[in-house]
Amino acid sequence: MTNTNTKAHPKTGERKSKERLLQPKFEKKIIIPTRFPKAAAVPVIGIDCEYYRKPDPTPETDSDTDPKENIILSYQFFLIYNGKTTKLILYPPSPRKRDRLRFDRCLVRLFDKAIEQKSLASYPEHVIICGHFLRADIFNFNNAFKEFGAHLDPLRKTVLSGADPYGVDLEAVHTTSVDKAPIKIYDRSRNAKFVQIRFFDTMLLAPNGRGLADIGELVGLPKLAIPDTYSIERMDEYLRKDKPGFEAYAMRDAEITAKYMVRIIEICSSINIHQAPKTIGGLAVKAFINSLPEPAAYQSLFGFKEVTREIWDKDRARPRTIKQCTPAPEREVLENIATLSYHGGRNESFMMGPTTVDIWNDYDAPSCYTACQLGIRELDYAQAKLSRNVEDYFGDCCSMANVKFRFPDDTRFPSIPVHAGERGLVYPLSGETFCTGHELEVAYRSGAQIEIIIGFIIPWLDDVRIFEPYMSWIREERTSVEKGCFEELLYKEMGNSLYGKLAQGLRGKSVFDIGSGLSKTLPPSRITNPYYAAYVTGLARALMSEMINAVPSNKSVVSVTTDGFLTNATIDEIDLDGPICQRFRDLFHRIDKNQGPILERKHGAEQLINMKTRGQLTAKKHDGSKEVLAKAGVKPPYLTKDHNAFMVELYLNRTPESRTDSSHLISTREMFMGRRDLINITADQRLNLEFDWKRKLQEPRMIDVNGYPHISCESVPHDSVEEMLAQRVRFDNWRGRNCLKNLEDWASFEDFDAMSRCLNSTGLRVKANETSDQLLVRMFIRCYAQKCLGLTSTEFTAKALAGYFADKGYSINQNTVRGAKKAKLVLESVPVTPRSLNLLVTLLNDFPRFEYQSLFNNWLDKDETTLNGLIMS
Repeated sequence: MTNTNTKAHPKTGERKSKERLLQPKFEKKIIIPTRFPKAAAVPVIGIDCEYYRKPDPTPETDSDTDPKENIILSYQFFLIYNGKTTKLILYPPSPRKRDRLRFDRCLVRLFDKAIEQKSLASYPEHVIICGHFLRADIFNFNNAFKEFGAHLDPLRKTVLSGADPYGVDLEAVHTTSVDKAPIKIYDRSRNAKFVQIRFFDTMLLAPNGRGLADIGELVGLPKLAIPDTYSIERMDEYLRKDKPGFEAYAMRDAEITAKYMVRIIEICSSINIHQAPKTIGGLAVKAFINSLPEPAAYQSLFGFKEVTREIWDKDRARPRTIKQCTPAPEREVLENIATLSYHGGRNESFMMGPTTVDIWNDYDAPSCYTACQLGIRELDYAQAKLSRNVEDYFGDCCSMANVKFRFPDDTRFPSIPVHAGERGLVYPLSGETFCTGHELEVAYRSGAQIEIIIGFIIPWLDDVRIFEPYMSWIREERTSVEKGCFEELLYKEMGNSLYGKLAQGLRGKSVFDIGSGLSKTLPPSRITNPYYAAYVTGLARALMSEMINAVPSNKSVVSVTTDGFLTNATIDEIDLDGPICQRFRDLFHRIDKNQGPILERKHGAEQLINMKTRGQLTAKKHDGSKEVLAKAGVKPPYLTKDHNAFMVELYLNRTPESRTDSSHLISTREMFMGRRDLINITADQRLNLEFDWKRKLQEPRMIDVNGYPHISCESVPHDSVEEMLAQRVRFDNWRGRNCLKNLEDWASFEDFDAMSRCLNSTGLRVKANETSDQLLVRMFIRCYAQKCLGLTSTEFTAKALAGYFADKGYSINQNTVRGAKKAKLVLESVPVTPRSLNLLVTLLNDFPRFEYQSLFNNWLDKDETTLNGLIMS
């Protein structure tokens, strides 16, 4: 019988154990040479531009100058090569757009100066150009869109080199340049006259996309500050009044970028990655694959196989054989179910408004997604088993299914996600969905009835963890350096970002293609695998579901966000011994030498405000705890120091007319399609800090927040996604003129909601903004005029009846009363609400024989009890 723990070398046939295949081999990796040399052997040039936006055309600009264009003040270049540096700052001759400098001429002047200063011995054949948010700088050169368009690809709102490097013919540029003392151009035998350029954006290589000031601190080069007498919006004044200060400030930005890129290259070189990646995620993938001694091992581990095919080589005018990596047929059979079972994290709010004063804890599962990845082993696709027995999907296996489910009505936190389109994931009591076995296991233990429509279980080929050597190496590197330093933050990001590459390209995300001007589908990464992506995210969601269901019933859970949750329960009160918790503990302890806890307290407060999903604030701080703050997408003003205080005030004092800043930079698509400068589009939008209704609110009450009372509600799960979507549609319509801030607002929405539900079932036409009590008035007048439902008296004339209701605050026209004899009486049309019941009490006092029951929609015994209670009170 073949030993599945060994693999044969593709050339020698020597068999190696899987454990040996997965040991880190950074120091022995053989790199296949490419046309572009090792990044460490290439000059690095940081670039930056200073500019400002002129509000209106002036005499010194073109008459046709677009006031939305930028006025370029200067171009900065900082070159580093073999430890030597050269600085260059250039100024355009005028503010006109046509007088902007050409990139290739700037590059030649930089090389000339570097050669003169002996930073370069001659013109280089290859260089790396980098900027921090490159899109803001690279298109400020003359004719930039034409020059760079075919060589750049968009990525995360910026641009960087595509498949082909950008090339400059240095000799041609030099012969047409205006340098007064040009240097001699050597021939190719001594020096290349053609330079190939790759563009990088250091923002994509910064931990968490940190800004220029942050990466400056990481490399020990603080970003300079603009003196208080000047502003970033009018850098021309700084240049005009303090040129040395302006140049020092401007050059520092280019220097930070170049030195940060060099640090990235040095780290890459230290682990034998000789071609600098575009992103930290790309760096993580390269480092992971480099940890394997053979590419064939990497391909088989992820369900790929290598195929050969012929293509026509235009340069050689003959066919050429190439090799491609494609998913193996056995992997593709069930891939669609795996892709549909892949979802994001569990993000949900379980209440709305302020909490009571207590000790509220923000807990996180440490290294959640990193640890979940350690469960991944090579899959034996050929042994996949279909099953309709739900218990087959439990345990530490790779299993996914299309299911129908129903939780008990009293379930606090259902654990099976249903995708609700643009509303994201919803956790209802019932529905049909695709999910993983981890989630089915939690649901089954919660008493859910589960029907497997179609699903599969794929066994692991062996117990060798694919990502364990890489993750162990990452953790060792992090613990070997100072916490918070450049290397520690970079390695942390490398560990966290690898998971995202498993799911890249699964959802058909579209990106703008600069070359064609059209959208194209984001391609998969080298390690994209829907089975692994679904396994990891499903385990993380199941972990959160099991943990929040383990919170005692006398404690509250405020919200859950991806890998953590807010609650007033202590860790000791939460049962962390469930099967999913134990599974996660085993995985986490594989990389945690200290065998630490699987739940940690990160932040805390004595009182919180929960607005919506990803919207939590600290209303009252707790001594020694970091405040809880998630701003729900709101951008506080630029100079705001205390974002939490700003958000609390904004939430408590919001109105239906409140607006928030939604200013944004022009998109890459808009820039290229219109050949426009990078400008900020000033805009605002209606503030939306209202609850998102992924759960059904109930139990409204008023709670004081720093002397300001605000409504607070608990919630229960919706019965279905359809119910949730219907509720959300009605709430969105109501909040067009309202905010949910007090009990009067609650009564207003409750009435609006009941009216809309009632109208769907009766087809009754109502007036704009008509309330349930106003509808009861209409129906009562018709009953009175038509002498039905016990109303046989004629003591009220049309004028008198109109006056009767006028005294109670209802404006009724006498003609309406007269016309009520012929108007249609719609039974079961009035919803049962506090407003309609309060009016009914008044009517029964004056019209005790009124047989009201058949007029109300779905009148129940409990409504009779409520009515009697109102009458008694």
